[in-house]
Amino acid sequence: MVAQQNRRGVTVLKWRDRRDVLMLSTTHDDSRADQGKPQVVKDYNKAKLFVDISDQTASYTPFLRKTSKRYLRLFFHLLTQTSLVNSWRLYYDNAQTMKFNEFKIEVIESLLDSK
Repeated sequence: MVAQQNRRGVTVLKWRDRRDVLMLSTTHDDSRADQGKPQVVKDYNKAKLFVDISDQTASYTPFLRKTSKRYLRLFFHLLTQTSLVNSWRLYYDNAQTMKFNEFKIEVIESLLDSK
């Protein structure tokens, strides 16, 4: 592992896993975790896992909105899938009582019932 930190606190790190990994961080130094991996790599892998789980959950029930404009597709995706998955994940981590589809139906019903 090779790492260098400048006076502003930006760390550049090169680490060899299966291949060379280059990392740039303003919150980590060159410290290592328990398994010998740099802490920045361990934190990145943990955050990436949550993103992968969120994307996987969103793909189970795609929102069918057909439009030729990319920015509208992105808007509807962020509005429906990403926000629902993120809110369900927060709910599930605390309550663990509903599956994603049940949660989605509850949100839709509560939005329709609101006055």
